Amino acid sequence: MKKIVLTFVSGLLLFSCMEEESLSALQSGPVPVGNWSNLEHQQNGFVMEKVNELQENTEGYRFFSNGKLVHRANSGWCGTPPIVTNDYEGTWERNGEIIRIEAGFWGGTQIQELKIINETPSSLLLEQLSSEWITEE
Repeated sequence: MKKIVLTFVSGLLLFSCMEEESLSALQSGPVPVGNWSNLEHQQNGFVMEKVNELQENTEGYRFFSNGKLVHRANSGWCGTPPIVTNDYEGTWERNGEIIRIEAGFWGGTQIQELKIINETPSSLLLEQLSSEWITEE
């Protein structure tokens, strides 16, 4: 019995030492580092709000300071409510006012170029310059 308890406690200690980027680290950093959701689509783009965490089944982005991202988007081709989302990993880079995003989606990979029209610490107005969908066959 002592061996089982010791093994369990050792496992908990190892698990607690695993490195994970915290939300506080995501909240600090240059735009767009952080969690962004509450997308409001407009004619040529969309507005995003900075949030503490992404809600389930709600579209959003989680930009990490190391150039990686998680795009929470529809898990399938159907857009009829209720929407079910999935997290797709990808990368991002910012060059001046242009953000280039490459991330998976349910059917392959999406590459977007977005122009920052207006930015504040709590919101971003983005214009979509281009979007390419590379489907898996």
